[in-house]
Amino acid sequence: METIRLTQRCLVAVLKETARRCSGIAIEHRGLFLVAANHPCPVLMNSALRAGNMDPTQVLSQAAEFFGALGNQFELWTLDGVDEDLEKAARAAGMRLAAELIGMVIHRAPTVPAPADGVEVYRVKDAQGVREFVDVAAEGFQEEAPCLPGLIRAIFSDPRSLLADDTAAYVSRDRGRPASAAMSMVKEGVAWIGWVATRPEARGRGLGGLTTASATRAGFELGAKFASLEATKMGVPVYTRLGFREILRYRNYCQGE
Repeated sequence: METIRLTQRCLVAVLKETARRCSGIAIEHRGLFLVAANHPCPVLMNSALRAGNMDPTQVLSQAAEFFGALGNQFELWTLDGVDEDLEKAARAAGMRLAAELIGMVIHRAPTVPAPADGVEVYRVKDAQGVREFVDVAAEGFQEEAPCLPGLIRAIFSDPRSLLADDTAAYVSRDRGRPASAAMSMVKEGVAWIGWVATRPEARGRGLGGLTTASATRAGFELGAKFASLEATKMGVPVYTRLGFREILRYRNYCQGE
């Protein structure tokens, strides 16, 4: 249970810090956490998470008021086995199931696979590296939601967002072309692994695992006790091969069609 608690606290802290770095907004009230980015895309960075026992109707009304004032839609995170009442209220309010995510953790730094011929992996250390990270992530997530590339470019518009002392971003190049990206941010003693993406034409060659392993290992080097991530079902095999294991599941709801 302690690992789950720290994983959730880390996720909230990462969202809060990401919002701060992109001039977004994050507030907490009676166990309800609301975060809004500098872009309206209702994925990850425009989110509502309940950490306490607030009544589900209050959760939805406060989230609707907060995001409505900003002109944004939002994503509601629910924890499997805990938030059945919130899920029921979300469905009754016309929200749709948008994503099912698997929370995974690893308690030791993974071995970084040897790069294939023509492949190199490097840590982002300057503005050019940030641009390459953002370009890869934006293209890699295009299929997930049309608004995601704009969100990614917005939240990382300040290069310092990926160059902070608690953050390590990595890019893999395939014959000189940036092809895969992943990052870690250490909060609450946990390395959050996120924005793992590979350009469509470079998939199936192990580049995602290479950059994820590099970012995860860097998180441990920055002092993390363990690393966590939220995976789609498609990503689970990649992370399992690195040594991650499932500890929880989220179901995320969004407004509209």
